[in-house]
Amino acid sequence: MKKRRGGRHTIVFLCCTLAVPTVAAMAGVYGAAPTLEQLQPALATGALLGVAHLLLRPLLRLLSLPLGCLTLGLFGLVIDVGLLYGCDYLVEGFALPGPLYAVLTAVLINAICAVAAGRR
Repeated sequence: MKKRRGGRHTIVFLCCTLAVPTVAAMAGVYGAAPTLEQLQPALATGALLGVAHLLLRPLLRLLSLPLGCLTLGLFGLVIDVGLLYGCDYLVEGFALPGPLYAVLTAVLINAICAVAAGRR
């Protein structure tokens, strides 16, 4: 039986939307428990990242295919971190504290999406 592709896109969007505030809370970006005012920019960043993951990421991965082959796929992580910083730049009130948090967020988003979408 063939799965519908629209469901996978919804899962990727939801994973991105929810993973950004989750990673920010896990990493202690907010200090104590985050308030609603702190979560709103993180959710907006996650939603924007979800759209970027679905629209921009495939195009960027295709354009950087030679670099991806040379680095054995690790350049995909650079693309994901770049998308995170782009979303961070566009959403006011959200700031990544450093590149380590961006890499951690990108890795967790990809892992969560892979598990939730059922990729092998």
